[in-house]
Amino acid sequence: MIDPLRPGMNGDGLIRRCIDALPEVKKVVAGGIAGCVSKTAVAPLSRVTILMQVQSMRPHKFVDGKNPNNQYLFQSLRKIYLEEGITGFWRGNLATCFHRFPYTSITFYANAAIRETLQQSYYASKLPDQSRHLLAGGGAACAAVCTLHPLDVIKTRLMAQTRTEYYSGIIDCAKKICRDEGVRGLYRGISVSLCSTTPSIAINFTTFDEFKRLFVKLGLEPGCFSLTFCAGACAGSFASIAMFPMDLVRRQMQMVGVGGRPLVYTNVWQAIRHIFLTGVLRNQGSPIRWLFGFREFFRGLAPELMKVAPHNAIMFSTQNHLISRKWFGEELLYPD
Repeated sequence: MIDPLRPGMNGDGLIRRCIDALPEVKKVVAGGIAGCVSKTAVAPLSRVTILMQVQSMRPHKFVDGKNPNNQYLFQSLRKIYLEEGITGFWRGNLATCFHRFPYTSITFYANAAIRETLQQSYYASKLPDQSRHLLAGGGAACAAVCTLHPLDVIKTRLMAQTRTEYYSGIIDCAKKICRDEGVRGLYRGISVSLCSTTPSIAINFTTFDEFKRLFVKLGLEPGCFSLTFCAGACAGSFASIAMFPMDLVRRQMQMVGVGGRPLVYTNVWQAIRHIFLTGVLRNQGSPIRWLFGFREFFRGLAPELMKVAPHNAIMFSTQNHLISRKWFGEELLYPD
């Protein structure tokens, strides 16, 4: 009788190789599912955050010609509901999932692989754990951003649309960007994305481990759901606050040239200056108007923090839950 797991007989060695590869596939799929579940859960807050982040570069949409439309969280949520209905809160979520599945898959997988490589390296193994974790998180983020930046641009463009729809979907958006702006348009803001996302994810993964250690000292059981959930929420909030100004600039750079319009600015420094002056000019009569200029870089932070804590908690918890469960076929690898 032929053993289906015995290599070299009737091609059944392929079955063996597939089963051997299951742990690696599991890491990739678990990361992707975790990203989609968490993003869908907080999609309304994600959309409000993006609308608030990009508004300073869209003065043609200001109702009074001076003040942005989306300055406050609950007013923005109400505006979306009145103009677009309940489905408006999930506008662009399909594009988000198309982007998020491979993005979180790459991030979790690459982070684990780089950590293992650094641990085995003679020189890197002498570094503190936090340094290795920062390097692993940064490397994973670079790989994800460079691979999937066009989908991030498409997602931002779709979510930033309100009543007037220029893009009707993912494929239509990709075609129109290439037609109006060239292929280069799909890579709008990639430099600032690398500068913001790389340290953000590195901080996220590193502080997640640190918060886990902290909560274990405070009495939570290692490996329990509450530990992963709380550590994920705290790590996400910490990373978001640290990198929010760069994330705002990144979103605005991705919106440059929409529909073939003239470029609002052509580089990061022009974007930073424009954002700062938006806050200053709106408060010309104030003796501390320059503080309002800096305040403009944190426009949308409230919904971002309301979003990122549950998002990160759900993402890490889902990924941990999926990894800890036995999947179909694993009983052949790891029989009880």
